[in-house]
Parts: sequence; C-alpha cells; structure tokens
Amino acid sequence: MTSEKIKSILEKLGYKLTDFGNHWRTNALYRGGKNSTALQVYKNSGVWVDYVENSKHLPLKSLVEATLQTNDESTIKEMLGGFDFDLPENSAEKLNIKPKIDMEKIYPNSILEKLLPHYKFYNDRGVGDETLSFFKSGLATEGSMYQRFVFPIYNSNLEIHGFSGRDMIKTANNKERPKWKHVGKKSKWVYPYYVQDSFGKFPIQDAILESKEVILVESIGDLIRLHDRGFKNVICVFGTSVSSYLSFHLMSLLPQRIVLSLNNDSDKEKNRGQIGALKSYLKLLSLFDKKKIIIHPPKSCDFGEMKDEEFSSWKEELNDFDVIEGINKNHQNLLDLIDSKDIPSSSYKKKYFL
Repeated sequence: MTSEKIKSILEKLGYKLTDFGNHWRTNALYRGGKNSTALQVYKNSGVWVDYVENSKHLPLKSLVEATLQTNDESTIKEMLGGFDFDLPENSAEKLNIKPKIDMEKIYPNSILEKLLPHYKFYNDRGVGDETLSFFKSGLATEGSMYQRFVFPIYNSNLEIHGFSGRDMIKTANNKERPKWKHVGKKSKWVYPYYVQDSFGKFPIQDAILESKEVILVESIGDLIRLHDRGFKNVICVFGTSVSSYLSFHLMSLLPQRIVLSLNNDSDKEKNRGQIGALKSYLKLLSLFDKKKIIIHPPKSCDFGEMKDEEFSSWKEELNDFDVIEGINKNHQNLLDLIDSKDIPSSSYKKKYFL
C-alpha cells in the first residue's frame, strides 16, 4: 500500500494531516481530540500512535475501526480497499492489539415516560401532534434537560444513545442558556434513521431507500417541519458539518442524490449555512460523484420559518434542479469563500471540478 493510498484513507475518515517527513501528525479524531499533533501515522505502513493517550503502536485497521466505531469486517475492508494492514512481522507490539473503542452510554426506554406531551410550542410553528408523537418527543421537567423539549436519539440496535433538547424558557435573564442541548456522542448520530413507528416499521429508512435521496438539514426543528410536510427522507446534521460517521452511513445507502439544505443565512454578514454546506460538499466529494450532491437551502432562514406556500416552490425547484448549473455555482462560491479565507485553500481539490 502506498503512502498516497494511506493518505486517502485517512482523509476520507476526516483526518487533517500535517506532513512531518516520514509520517503525518493530526488530531485524534477517533476520540474527539483537538490537539493537531497528538496522533502520528507513518507513511510507509499506516502504523499509528496516540502520544496524548500514551498508546502502543497500532495498525491502520485499528484506527479505522476506532474512528468508525465498528468492527464490521465488510465496512473496514471497504474503507481499506481490500488491503490488510498490520504491523511488521518483527514488531513485539503485534500481539494483543485491540482498537480503543469508547462505549456509549445507553438509556432505558422507560426514561421517555417522564416526557410530557406539551406540544403547543411546535404546534404554533406548524408541526402536528402526530409528527411529535412519532419522534417520541416531549417536555422534560427535571434533570439536565429541564424545561427543554426533548427528542430521544436511537442507534442501529434501537437503543437510546442520546438526547437533543430545544430550550423552552430562554429569557433576557438567562441569555447564556443554549437554544439546543445535546447529550451523547453527537458525532455518531444518524437521526432519525432508526426511529420506529407504532407498527414497528422504519418510515425514514423506507423513504430514503425508495426515493434514493437524502436531505440533510441543520437542526431537528428543520427536520420535523419537513417531516410534517411529507418529506420523510431527511437526516439531521446537528450543526453545519456532516460527520465522518454520517458520511460513511450515507455511502451504505447508495443514494442517487444528496441534498444539502443547511440554513440560509444570506441576510447576515457571514452566510454560515452556505459556508457549512460547501465544506460538507467538499467532504462528500471524496465519497460521491459531484453530480449526486446538490446544495438547495430553505427559502427562509430555516425550514421552521418557511411559510406553507414556500414548501411547494422549494420542492418544485428541487425537482427541476439543474445539476450542471449547480456544480458550476458551487465551484464559483467555493473559490469566492477561499479568496475570503472562510474556507481553507487546502481543502479544495481542483480535480473534483474538471
């Protein structure tokens, strides 16, 4: 395996590499680390070591497993391109190698019994009771999510491995209280892909697989408004950046189209929704053909603020979307944002637009 192949694998996983001669340095993305020199990866073998964690030298395969939080052989083999990376035969470290995989906290379903079906806040914003009930959401009146409208997050085993809560009491006296609070490893969420209905079916999965299309939005507020309007093939990004975990999950779905619909902040000095969408666009280009990825923001700032009639025009524009025109527009917007230093030039690869 050449160093270029190893580099490609690491970049697909989301690692930003700094060249140090015979090795690269990067942050320990697999554990959420921020130190840009904590991880050392050798170019000739993919062997890596985490100096902050004082770890052993481990094979590239274990880093892939730890980053994707999976031991599934088919997933790992696909990421490694079929190559079997291991430590050199004469390495004493080869024995007893185990990837470091942090166990997520799992919450009992009984915890949902404490959520109250006080739906007025979202009812007033165009979201019906049926939608809110489907997502098993409700108002928390105690604990760390006190006075937040809470949505449980499910994993592939149909277990609750996190929560996202929208603040209900923010006032001038508590400006520091964040609008949204997340509990759990947000970088590992694929929401609401694993939510079941009362019949034990998975409407989100069915909608995505049937349409072969995924719409990515910033927040649950966007998600539930679209869901209530009949758009079931929607996944929440929880911010303006598509995680590596979600990116590889999207690969497994074989979508014909990915729609980046992050917020429309065109009325602000910095259009952070557009910047985030284009950064995510660049990330997805390493995994998907550019003709399969489009950027189509909401008509208003977000989907929660869109009027009913705007959903119809947004859908019509989506159906009539000119892919080539969109690619050219994205390319120009990228060049403009690189010029303004809102997007680093190192993330741009001209080959994607040839």
